[in-house]
Parts: sequence; C-alpha cells; structure tokens
Amino acid sequence: MDYTSLISKRRDRFSELEEAVGDPDLFADPKRATEILREHGKLKQTLSLWDRLEAAKRHLEENQELAKSDDPDFSVMAAEEIPGLEKEIDHLGKDLQYALLPADPSEDRDALIEIRAGAGGDEASLFAAELMRMYQRYADLRGWKSE
Repeated sequence: MDYTSLISKRRDRFSELEEAVGDPDLFADPKRATEILREHGKLKQTLSLWDRLEAAKRHLEENQELAKSDDPDFSVMAAEEIPGLEKEIDHLGKDLQYALLPADPSEDRDALIEIRAGAGGDEASLFAAELMRMYQRYADLRGWKSE
C-alpha cells in the first residue's frame, strides 16, 4: 500500500508543529502546549518509522542486485540478508499502518473495572478473586498502575 500522500501531509503538519514548538509563547497556554507536544511526538515517531521502512526497502533492493552479481562472496552475503530484511520491512509496515490510524480520543484515559461475585456463593467469590488477580497481573506486566 502506498502511504506517500499521507506521509507528505504528516511531514507538512510536522513542520508546522516544529515552528510552534520553537515559539517562546507556546507555554502561555499549558493545555495547548501539551496538545502540540503530544502531536509532535507522535508525528516524529511515525515519520521515523517511515524513514526506517524506506531505508530497509532501499537496502533490500541493493541486496537483491548484489545477489545477482558475478562475485560469489557478495552474492552469498546479500542472499543471506534478504530474508531478514523482508521480515523487517513487513514488521515496519505493520507498525506504520498502526501509527497512521487516527487516534481514539479516549485511549489515553483511565479504565475502571468493577468485578462482583454475583449469584453463586463461595464459587462466584473465588472466581471473582481469580479474575481480579488476573487483571492486576496483566496491568503490572503492562506497567500500568492498579488499585
């Protein structure tokens, strides 16, 4: 899939944000400054992914050319690198697709989970306790805070 036009728009927006970040009056409005810096960081990551993807594609093309060369040493080395580059391109492409998705306005908010035993007596209470431990461990593994 060709993302060139999307990336071009993102680069233009990134340039606008670069100017805004350089503005000394940016922090006069802390809420606006936070929004601008957050968007700037997200765009910077997206553009970095794009640049890495393009570099990997160029490297793959070079290796494919070298694999066809007359020198057997270069040919073997280039052919060995090709599968790794293809995996890297696939991985970067998926990451880029995810980065280009529009942000959900509530994805940065906290979540509240209420677990109740309900009907079922002791078994329901045991299950609710196990479920609570499972969610707490999941939150800990993800680096989230839980109470």
